[in-house]
Formats: sequence, C-alpha cells, structure tokens
Amino acid sequence: MKRLRFAAIAAVLMVLPACATNGPSPFARNERIVVDAQYVNEVNNASRINGVNVTWVNPPTKRVRLDSNSND
Repeated sequence: MKRLRFAAIAAVLMVLPACATNGPSPFARNERIVVDAQYVNEVNNASRINGVNVTWVNPPTKRVRLDSNSND
C-alpha cells in the first residue's frame, strides 16, 4: 500500500510542472510595477530645500500598463 501511495504521489509531482506555462496568459495582468520617479523627485527636492537627507529604503511604486506591442 505504501508503494502504491508513493508511486501515485511521484506521478502527480512529475505531471504538475507540465501545467506551468511560459507564454502569455489571459489571466495575467498587463502591468509592471516600477518606482514612482516623479514622487521620489518631488520628495527629494523638498527635502533638499528643508535641509533634510532622505534615504529611500522602500521607494514608492506604481503600476504601469504594458504596451500591447511589447514582447516582454
């Protein structure tokens, strides 16, 4: 019984990677997350005026829609 269970689990684990795809998916979003450079520049400029040094640990991000002609 243990051998049958092991064989069944092994077969399932070998078949599951076949479900993965590298191609475009209709369920994937056509967006990319990028650093919000405009906001970063505004904050950096304001901080320089006030004499404050800003160090970005987690810079702000925004979602940018990808072009439909892009091959990414």
